[in-house]
Amino acid sequence: MTSRDCSHKPSGLTLALAGCEDRLQLALGDPGPDRALLLASREWTVPGQSVRFLLPGLDETLRAFGVGMEAVARIACVRGPGSFTGLRLVLAAAEGLAAGRGLPLAGLDYLPLLAEGPAPADRPLHVVTYARRGLVYLQSFAASDRAPLGPVLALRLEDVPGHLDAAGENALLLGSGLRKNAEFFADLAAGRPGCALLPPRFDAPSPQLLLDAACRAEFGADSVEPVYVRPSDAEENLPNIARQRGLDPDEAVRRLDELQRS
Repeated sequence: MTSRDCSHKPSGLTLALAGCEDRLQLALGDPGPDRALLLASREWTVPGQSVRFLLPGLDETLRAFGVGMEAVARIACVRGPGSFTGLRLVLAAAEGLAAGRGLPLAGLDYLPLLAEGPAPADRPLHVVTYARRGLVYLQSFAASDRAPLGPVLALRLEDVPGHLDAAGENALLLGSGLRKNAEFFADLAAGRPGCALLPPRFDAPSPQLLLDAACRAEFGADSVEPVYVRPSDAEENLPNIARQRGLDPDEAVRRLDELQRS
């Protein structure tokens, strides 16, 4: 999507990128005194293939305005939690683009971004995104101002009801975790009359929401560090992987610990 007025050559643009889940998103716009002006946005559902689509899509979008990367002044990336592969690919692309022109970077936290999607309500909001089979990321937010009520948690499905009970009977729930575990959350909501499951349109941030968050972010020269919350599957399976390759599992775990501390 591009804006209807493409006759001028924009500059000083903010570029926002997101690839935590199946949907890869790009939003480009001008910061404004009240709200950012969204000039263009692109979306693809291409799990694990972000670089194939992101860089050509960005180039095509900029060329539609008759400009190149010289028109971009800053880059913001959603940093997680989410797909390990998607995060690495998008953050690496942003790092390369920024390094090429000396642009500042900013990181955006995914679950607070999703919490901004629904209109304010009289109930707390739980954002639940898919982590892997039987596991979700969950963060809770206040009803009034959507302030976080705690950190992002990686929870097994069986631990979710207890977490919700501790937050109160009435709540809204949104996110990809509901869709990937539809039967579980349908049963959960049926037993809690004060709980409502929000529709799939809230499972990803809108382009305007993504751009607005980017324009509010704090930019700097440092790299954007991903937010993982849980160990990767490879880390958790490291002893088995090492054993299959004829390596000592304990030594493999020790070396990984040393690398993570360095």
